[in-house]
Amino acid sequence: MRSRPAKPIRDAVGGDPAANLREPRNWLAGVALPRLGSRSEIANTHRQLLDLRPTIPLFAIIGALIWAGVTLWHVPLTASIQGAWLAAGGVLTTLFAVFGLREAQPKAGEVADTARGLVTLSAATGLLWSTLPVISDIPFALVLSMSMLVLGIVALSPMPLAAMAYMVAFAVTLVTRLDGFASSAAAVVVLSGALTLYLAGRRTLIERVEGSMRDISEQRVRRLCATFETCGSGWFWETDAEGRITYISPSFGAAHGTTNDMLIGRPLGDIISLDVENQDEAATSLRTLEFHLQGKLPFHDVAIPVLFPLGIQWWSIAGTPIYSKHGHFEGFTGIGGDLTDVRRSEDRAMRLARFDPLTGLANRITIRETLETALLSHGGVVPQRCALLLLDLDRFKSVNDTLGHPVGDKLLEQVADRLGTLVGADGRVGRLGGDEFAVVVRDAETLAGLSAFAQRIIDYLSAPYTVEGHRIIIGASIGIAIGPDNGHSVDALMRNADLALYAAKSDGRGKHRFYEGGMHRNAETRRQIENDLRGALVGNGLTLNFQPIVETASETLVGFEALVRWHHPRHGEISPATFIPIAEETGLIDGIGEWVLRNACMVAAKWPEHIGIAVNLSPIQVTNPQLPALVMNALAQAGLAPERLELEITESVFLEENPATRATLQRLGAMGVRLTLDDFGTGYSGFAYLTKAPFKKIKIDRSFVSGAAERGGQKAAIVKATVALADSLGMITTAEGVETHDDLDVIRRIGCTQVQGFIFGKAVPWAEAGILARSEAPIAPNGVKSNRPRRIAMLRRATILHNGRRRNARLRNTSDTGAMFEARWLPKPDDRVTTFVEGQQPRAGIVRWVEEDRFGIHYDEQIIAADVESQERAA
Repeated sequence: MRSRPAKPIRDAVGGDPAANLREPRNWLAGVALPRLGSRSEIANTHRQLLDLRPTIPLFAIIGALIWAGVTLWHVPLTASIQGAWLAAGGVLTTLFAVFGLREAQPKAGEVADTARGLVTLSAATGLLWSTLPVISDIPFALVLSMSMLVLGIVALSPMPLAAMAYMVAFAVTLVTRLDGFASSAAAVVVLSGALTLYLAGRRTLIERVEGSMRDISEQRVRRLCATFETCGSGWFWETDAEGRITYISPSFGAAHGTTNDMLIGRPLGDIISLDVENQDEAATSLRTLEFHLQGKLPFHDVAIPVLFPLGIQWWSIAGTPIYSKHGHFEGFTGIGGDLTDVRRSEDRAMRLARFDPLTGLANRITIRETLETALLSHGGVVPQRCALLLLDLDRFKSVNDTLGHPVGDKLLEQVADRLGTLVGADGRVGRLGGDEFAVVVRDAETLAGLSAFAQRIIDYLSAPYTVEGHRIIIGASIGIAIGPDNGHSVDALMRNADLALYAAKSDGRGKHRFYEGGMHRNAETRRQIENDLRGALVGNGLTLNFQPIVETASETLVGFEALVRWHHPRHGEISPATFIPIAEETGLIDGIGEWVLRNACMVAAKWPEHIGIAVNLSPIQVTNPQLPALVMNALAQAGLAPERLELEITESVFLEENPATRATLQRLGAMGVRLTLDDFGTGYSGFAYLTKAPFKKIKIDRSFVSGAAERGGQKAAIVKATVALADSLGMITTAEGVETHDDLDVIRRIGCTQVQGFIFGKAVPWAEAGILARSEAPIAPNGVKSNRPRRIAMLRRATILHNGRRRNARLRNTSDTGAMFEARWLPKPDDRVTTFVEGQQPRAGIVRWVEEDRFGIHYDEQIIAADVESQERAA
């Protein structure tokens, strides 16, 4: 007979072992039958069963025929009894054969029916065989032997091979020891036993294999579930049809600070906490969960916030509805997983993308979004008035260069703290990068208010800092653009505020400027100046002029100050006040400074030995540790004595408390070079500066010298105090910027040692300076009697803020210190006012005089009247 390919046991009993658990026959088999010990035993028994399966139905049919013949021939029965008994045996044997064939290849769903049929047939066959000793004269030995054979087969049926071995050995004995009828009966018994062995042993073995496989699968599932729950990586949950929790993993209750008993019966949505930073997201999660629960819809990856004893944690839950076999909804079952670390990583990534990692302030992206929101009104259509303030820290680069970037970073953190404290809820502070910050003011009602606000920022940031034991003083410059006046878009406001910032820095730093239309042109001019300056440095486009320094008492020449000049081929003379700041910002100052030093020494070497030369040093140059070597090389190359060289250093050099800078100055002093403290009194003056370097001279700034003869002024007193201080320290003093005879007389009476200014001559080329140097005659002063600021006549409409009210006026003339206005209303002397003139920055001042329909205002800060005049001409 052609054998069929073997099929796995699972194919015969169905692909779902769990479904078989619900069959009572399997439960009984699992209890009544011994367990197979291992996977190898299961596989071996399965293989043996599959080998026997194709042949047993054939043996059953042949055995049935032989059994019927033997019975008819040997059993002495009456015809009626013999026929009935034979018919019953034939029917049962045929049914056995049919069920044997069916059991060899059971169809899906027929396994249980086949088992029940076999049980019934087995019981009927047993009753039929038990009647033989009663109705016939079969020897008792044969009946006993057959009974023992059947009992052995039944006992060994869980192990088919053992039963077969027992049956064959017993049958051989019967055939050899018994006579003809006994031999025939033994053959029948052997064949019937084989059929019984197959029908009983096969199903038993299959059930044993199923049970073992089912146990292994159940143990694995229980082990995985227990590991999942105890490790705390997730939890299982289940609800009833009303959405109330019927089961939740114990690990969840422990981590939640409660017990499962307190959770059972609560709606699943109750575990969601709305007390989070982003309440909208939590509310959305709650609505999403309730939607799926009420709609009886499966869901997954629903993120919910859960309040734990250690804070809020985020979980991802998934669930699927449960239905009974009759289709009734019974609730949900699902799992939950911890998303807290993932959320924290996402939050960190989001924070890095939107906030500055050093200061914690908003970064450029967030500032742009804030500004875009501030530009729109509540309706989102009409732009509302807002302002963008861009801040740049003055002298911050020197902090990094001298004290190192770690100190610079900590300084930036302190700056951020100050800005956050000062701005508060009035706006949003951000760091755009480096030492550039931004402030967005959402409600910018008045220019005067913005001006005062910007000045408070400058003053607050300019106060001293202490970082790792270093006392640091920096400053700030601010550019302001107002929306929508200066731009309807974020890009326009950012660009215009940046232009205003450059204008503020060009004004001398520590200033704030509002955006003006002409700043675009100024920015382009600045860019062109930077490019041309590089070419001038390489192509010898720079020159040196020398201004005389005269002894006050004898009016004899004692030296010159070297001043760099740049004659542009298209724009003519460009002031150092214009291109020196650009050189400092672009790094060109080192090259320009070295060029000035070397050429000044070369020129001075040709003068008489009693004539000195003074050279200005930028603060950036002083921070260079190679400066002493550069100075020594320049002196040696020119053949100039060190004591004839005078290096002028401003107070800003000492703002960073840098030991390296002090060491550099000490080395210069040890070389014999004379050091001068320049612009004394204009910065953060402190007497301690005079002890931090071997200074030989103090140079009094022109802002205290010019106008020293004015009555009622305090400039003369400041000059007098400075001279007294220098005398007590054994230093000489130089008053720069002397232009009138009245100021010269005051300086002379005070006792200032030297004078420098237009009254003794302007800066001249090196050839004229050489003639003056070789002349032994005193230099006669040449200037006006007194100094009065030049008035520039103009006529412009203006608005003046006076006592909280805006009033109209007209500007008639202006100067460096004030302006005259004409109006139908009049303020009182000493009233505080703020002026708003077309094309000019808002300026605060005090009313000095009032006559008829005019009044004069003295500004708190000086302006450059020439700039105003040039703007007037351009307009």
